[in-house]
Amino acid sequence: MAFDSSRYIPRGSVVLAGTTIASYILGLVRDRMLARTFGASVSLDSYNAAFLIPDFLFNLLVASGIAAAAVPLFAELYRRSSKDAHEYANSLLASAVGVMMLVAVLIGIFAPALSFFVAPGLPEAGRLLVVHMMRILALSSIVFAASNAFGAMLVAQKRFLFYGLSPVAYNIGIIAGAVYLAPQFGIIGVAYGTVLGALFHLFVRLVDAMRSGWVWKWTPRPWGTTAMKRTFSLMVPKMIGHPVEMLTFWVFTGLASFLAEGSISVLNFARNFQSVPVSILGITMSTAIFPVLAEAILVSRAELRSVFRRTAWTILFTSIGAAIVVYGIRYQIVTLFLGGGAFNADAVAQTAFVLGLFCLAIPTESLSHLFARAFYAAQDTRTPVIFSVLSLLVSGGSAYLFIHSYGIAGLPLGFFFGSFVKTAGLWVLFNRKISQR
Repeated sequence: MAFDSSRYIPRGSVVLAGTTIASYILGLVRDRMLARTFGASVSLDSYNAAFLIPDFLFNLLVASGIAAAAVPLFAELYRRSSKDAHEYANSLLASAVGVMMLVAVLIGIFAPALSFFVAPGLPEAGRLLVVHMMRILALSSIVFAASNAFGAMLVAQKRFLFYGLSPVAYNIGIIAGAVYLAPQFGIIGVAYGTVLGALFHLFVRLVDAMRSGWVWKWTPRPWGTTAMKRTFSLMVPKMIGHPVEMLTFWVFTGLASFLAEGSISVLNFARNFQSVPVSILGITMSTAIFPVLAEAILVSRAELRSVFRRTAWTILFTSIGAAIVVYGIRYQIVTLFLGGGAFNADAVAQTAFVLGLFCLAIPTESLSHLFARAFYAAQDTRTPVIFSVLSLLVSGGSAYLFIHSYGIAGLPLGFFFGSFVKTAGLWVLFNRKISQR
């Protein structure tokens, strides 16, 4: 019998893996430029801290509903009528953009006060940079609201190429800001490039949405349609759970701001390296299998069990292998991509050390993306929320305790403990759930 790779690697994940690799190559180029230009400095710490509030509110108010509800609802509507599905997409788009426009205005007004919440340990000059860049980056959240609405439409139709290319375009924008704007505007130029990258991200998805047959049409009171009411009902519990990762690194950023200068940058660089295998293996396979799980819920419970378990074991074994490889070459990776310029040998060693500890969480975090989507496919958004909140409490609490004895090493150790609790709990409960059907 011929080997059928699609039984173990979901269709579409190869495309997503390819585009994710391309995105992360550009992301490493971006990080290299930032590290060599700014080093582990207060200005780069401020840039990383400025993301937290806009990203947190975007994830809380918009991405939560799209991640939990939009893909299965669009898929369900599209099976019945493409017209109904596109009307739902238009309602989702208008609602998401409207919400984030209001949020951007509020961030602009309250940015000085909010800056104290994200990095209380930064010096005054760093805090003022946070305020300025937070206002700029709030604009990118409006753009991402529209882009995520298109993304849900594309994933539901299993159109993965342009969906996967959008992060590539995003990194191109940031690199352009670092190359052409940073020499004149400093780190502020990188913030402008981030907004440009968000526009590129949106444009790529918009093009494919139009190719799929989508046409914009205004819907009066877009939030009042039946499909949007279902979206809101599903997103309410997800609003608590979806931003948990953002909250976790918000807590970590606050803790790191009290450590040595550059600790926030070291934390973010190490996290970026660790997220590469998580994205290539965990997120791509989970994203590709999500619509399949949503369809299986409607058709065959036995197929649901089969698809879920095959994918889970595939992600587990490949992510363990990836964690071992990344740990073994962590110093070489950091030296190659970040070393030199303003990023000195001490910064390289510190980043490699933190990355080595983050490797512990590569398998658990990769699996958690699949388990969460499996529950979403079953239109159960509460269970992942419970374990996400538990993960936040464990991560933040243990990191706070560990940094007193282990310094910056306490942050990745705390992250691993929280990730393990979340992943183990979701695996046990979902296996029990599908075994009872």
